[in-house]
Amino acid sequence: MPTSNAGFFDLGNYLVVFDALMDPYSTIDLIKASKQYTNKEPSFLINSHHHMDHLFGNRLFPMNVPIISSFEAFKQAKEALNTRFKDLKERAPAELKRTESELLNEKNPNKILELKNDLNTYNEISKPSFTLRLPDFIINDSFTLKGTENQVQINYIGAAHTKGDILALFEPEKICFMGDLLFEKTDPSWATNSNIAVPPNPTRLRDVLIEYADKDIETYVPGHGNLCTKKQILENAEFYNEYYIKKSL
Repeated sequence: MPTSNAGFFDLGNYLVVFDALMDPYSTIDLIKASKQYTNKEPSFLINSHHHMDHLFGNRLFPMNVPIISSFEAFKQAKEALNTRFKDLKERAPAELKRTESELLNEKNPNKILELKNDLNTYNEISKPSFTLRLPDFIINDSFTLKGTENQVQINYIGAAHTKGDILALFEPEKICFMGDLLFEKTDPSWATNSNIAVPPNPTRLRDVLIEYADKDIETYVPGHGNLCTKKQILENAEFYNEYYIKKSL
């Protein structure tokens, strides 16, 4: 049960995966599912942004699968190797003990799955050989990956949720993978919680959400939560307008 969302696009001669996952076993399942559904090996992996719950599983893709991100996402992921990732590695032994203890008393099946995923992740981090795999290729513009049967637009957004966001528009199917530009549910407490990073450009983020609400899209895949419609995307736009943009004026 992954805590973030990912997916894949079958373009005929290419299989494009959008985002890895935090839990290693979820990423392995994602790769297996992409192969079973398409009968192909992954051709490319896109990292929507630098947050670890969207690129932690990069290392599980074969080295011959290129990983594509924005320059900003690459730079921030590289910095994370010496900051947040180092902190996670140091905390891993204590987190393993805490999670194992919590698991003993947990009755909720969904919470049990979440705790087991956490155990998998911290066990991976504890391995001496473990390190993040950074993107291989960087982009600073939008482009289209064209296959023999289909195509997907990889759209560079720039500074919005993070300093270098990317989304994927599967136009023929009217599906858009938004990464963390979109959440199924938002919470006003994010705006006052010092542990949650403020979007570097909430105005750009709001405007992108409104722009994509106007497009001929039926299904929006958020970075977290269930599939969304135009209703949720406009609710997200209003959320950033109300709690970030107006308060900065």
